[in-house]
Amino acid sequence: MKKTFKFDSETLPFEADLDMLKSKLAEIQQLINSYQEVESDLDSPEYVARGNGFCDAKYSEDFIEGRIADLTAKAEQIRTWIDTF
Repeated sequence: MKKTFKFDSETLPFEADLDMLKSKLAEIQQLINSYQEVESDLDSPEYVARGNGFCDAKYSEDFIEGRIADLTAKAEQIRTWIDTF
């Protein structure tokens, strides 16, 4: 059974069932892990973004931290929704 959900940071709702939410949570966690990896490499003069969805420019630490915070908030929302099923 699908339910309608909306992230606090987005305007459009979406429909998902439990499996879709779990898949989205895994996807977001992978993005968090990727950003954390990039964040740990920011000080390296050798750093060039890898083929994981990031462009070939260095990101600022503030940008990376903001993305991690946004994605972490979404992951927490999804965990709450999963608990409601």
